[in-house]
Parts: sequence; C-alpha cells; structure tokens
Amino acid sequence: MDDDHVKSGRLKRLSRLAYLTARTTGDLLASAAKRKLTGGDSSPELKKAAERILGTLGELKGAALKLGQALAMDPDALPPEARGIVARLLSQAPQRMPYARVVEVVRAELGAPPEALFESFDPEPMAAASLGQVHGARFEGEEVAVKVQYPGVEKALESDLANGEVFVKGFALAGESLDGRPYYDEIRASLMRELDYRAEAEQLQAYAEAARPFPELVVPRVVAERSARRVLTLTRLRGPNLLDAIESHPAPEEAFRIARLLILAIWGPFFAARLIHADPHPGNFVILDDGRLGVLDFGATKRLTPRFADVYRGFLHTLANGKPRPHVGRELEKAGFRFLGDDPDDGHAFCERVAEIVERPSRGEHYDFADNSIVQDARRVFQESPRVALTIKPPPEAILFYRAAAGLAQDLRLLKAAGRFRSVLQDIEARGRLPSW
Repeated sequence: MDDDHVKSGRLKRLSRLAYLTARTTGDLLASAAKRKLTGGDSSPELKKAAERILGTLGELKGAALKLGQALAMDPDALPPEARGIVARLLSQAPQRMPYARVVEVVRAELGAPPEALFESFDPEPMAAASLGQVHGARFEGEEVAVKVQYPGVEKALESDLANGEVFVKGFALAGESLDGRPYYDEIRASLMRELDYRAEAEQLQAYAEAARPFPELVVPRVVAERSARRVLTLTRLRGPNLLDAIESHPAPEEAFRIARLLILAIWGPFFAARLIHADPHPGNFVILDDGRLGVLDFGATKRLTPRFADVYRGFLHTLANGKPRPHVGRELEKAGFRFLGDDPDDGHAFCERVAEIVERPSRGEHYDFADNSIVQDARRVFQESPRVALTIKPPPEAILFYRAAAGLAQDLRLLKAAGRFRSVLQDIEARGRLPSW
C-alpha cells in the first residue's frame, strides 16, 4: 500500500465522504421501503450499505474510520441490522495493508524485518484499527500482537482535522457560545497523540497501575524491545471480544456479569486515579477464558485534572450510596464549567434535567438497559433547549470523559444488560477510594 492509498487530499476526502453519505442513505431508504411495502428480506440492501461504509472508511482511514466506529455503536445512527454488519466488518481488516509495506514499516522502526525480530509473524492481519492493523506473532516463546501503523495515515488524519478546523473557526466568528476551538484542540491533541505508539505504551502502563484495585481487569504487557513510534508489540489476550459476546445473546446473569466488568474498566481507574479510557468500543474488550475482562487500545486514555475528577467522583459517591443529588450546576462550576447565559439558573436547570436522565441506572434498585432511552432522552433535552445548551461551556477535558461515559452506556445497551448497577458503583468506591477521601 503506497501513501496514496490513504487519501490525503482534503477536497478528495470530503467528496468521498459526501458520496458515501448519499449512496448509503439511498440504500437504507430502499431497504426500508422494501420491508414496508412487500415485507421482503431487506438484508441484501443493508449488507450493501454496510459494505460501502466499510469500504470507503477503510480506504480513507484516519478520523474517517474512527467516525465509522462511532456510527456502528450509536443506537440511533443506523438501523440495527446495518449497525451490526458495520461493527462486525470494522473489527476485521478493511483495505488491508500489503505485507510488503508492513515489512517496510517494521524495518524502518525496529531496524530489521519481522522475520528477524520475531520467532514467527503472521503476514495476514488478525484485526484492523483506525490508524493501523494488528498481526499475530511470537516473541521469546510468548504470543504477542503487533500493531503496525498505516503509512500516510498521519497526513490523512491531519487532512481530516484541517477540514474540521475550517468549520470550527467559522462558528467561532459568531460569538463565544459557538466557539468550539478549545474542544477542537482537545480532540486534535488526543488524535495526534494516538499516532505515537510510544505514548500509547506509557498510557497503557498508567492504566494498568490505576486498575490494580480491580484484578478482574487484565491489561496486556508492552514488549518494549519490539515497540517504537509506529510499531507497538503487546502480549496477546485471547478470547471472544465484546461484540462476539453481544451477538451470542448471553443469558441475563452472564450479560450482567460482563456489564459489571465493563463498568469496572471505565469507572474503576477513573475513581482510583482520575484515569479515563475514552474508547470503549466493543473491539477493545476481550472476554478471557478465566472470566476476566481484557482491556485493549489505550491511545485515547487521559488523566483528568483533580478539579474535574473530584466533582464527578462526588457524583458517583452520591449514586453509590443513594444520597440526594447535589446542586448539579454549582458542582459543575467547581469542575470548570462556565454558564454564559443571561440567567445562569436556566443552565443549571438544564443540567439538572440531563442529570436525572443519565443517573437512572443507578438511582433505582434494578435497571434494564434493553429498554432504556437514555441517549434519546438526553438528545431530546438538547433539541428542546438548544439556545440554553449553547450557553453551557464544559472544560475541554470533558470531551473524552463524556465519550467514555456515552460509549459505556451504548455497550451496556447493546449487551441488553439488566441488574442492580448501584452495587457495582459501591464496589468501585470501596476498592478504589483514595486515602485522602
């Protein structure tokens, strides 16, 4: 795969995405019409739409493929059938990088071809990510997974970010309430950091330390002598991923057991060490044979500031212990939120409405994510009060925090988990509580 394989021209990338949107919309409308008028099988049209999504995003890579991953997990972005197909295909290796290019990247980064560095190295990728693909290998008698970055993906990512920057700067001219530049800068910094696998290795080790109070979580070990900026070698965790578990339709007890592990993976390290894993895509979790949960892909982890984290750990504390909700607006101001409206009480009331929705799973004794409408109801609040919403300015670090929270909620919804979720928060607090609390 030469560098042109990862399309880098800004206008060309925009035109491909526009074409993808138009064609996919047509396929999905045709599918819906066929099902409504004839009651016939619409799966061929859905599969066609899903494969077109995968083909285009897989060719573009970079931020475009990350968008595809988000769409696949968003319960409102695509019909369930198409979402399932896209999610499955995204976990495979779209538009795979030819092995000759893999050899070039490994040689450039580590000084020798894979055959000289590993006891064995599978030329066929076993998985794909938005920035690279993963190969199975053996090193010093141990199974490892080797992530190799796509050549040219840095230019592609920069093109996607430059396209976004044009819109962000344009909105900023309309006033402070529409100025999204701090959030754009946060997203840009996170995405660009993901290009350096050395940084990911450091973030993995930080997450492993933060997860120590939770032995149910397993983090791979970095093989430092076989890792560099564009190559990352980790010990391999074997087992079905979360998507496989979702598609197996587990019994209610097993679904809740997996859900508990997912909650530990997101809120455990956050509560214990202010560390958030902001990419809870189902492909990033592996159900191990011994029942533990393997956690993967740490490029988007972030340690949040004490100011922000302490407020949200306080929210988790009140939920875990069934205490009344504190005044949300005033607490958010402590976390760095700004309320720009003429009457801050309007913004505070808005936040109270959102808090009531997102706290549902932990406020009652039992909650069923199969029947939940958290995402839709929260969106409805924003749709009903867009002007108020625009006057509320979270600190930039909230972006990754909310990405983690929303992704976890979507995973639990796809898993159709039901149970007593407050007890999980109680367990997290008991084991992850800092001595200073």
